[in-house]
Amino acid sequence: MAEQEEPLLNSGDTVEVVAGEYKGKKAKVISAYTNSISVELDMKEEDGSKPRTVLKHSEYKTAGN
Repeated sequence: MAEQEEPLLNSGDTVEVVAGEYKGKKAKVISAYTNSISVELDMKEEDGSKPRTVLKHSEYKTAGN
């Protein structure tokens, strides 16, 4: 039985985080990998930078863009 493939995301696509520390936040895809994606969150830290993190495919959903 073939495992269902995740939809391919492109750099710049918007996703919504559904698990973990940033649950409920929107993020922009920086790069997509086989088992994860790296994202930049649409929020600012105290120093003015935008936080970046890596999410497993189960930790986000596409934001319908």
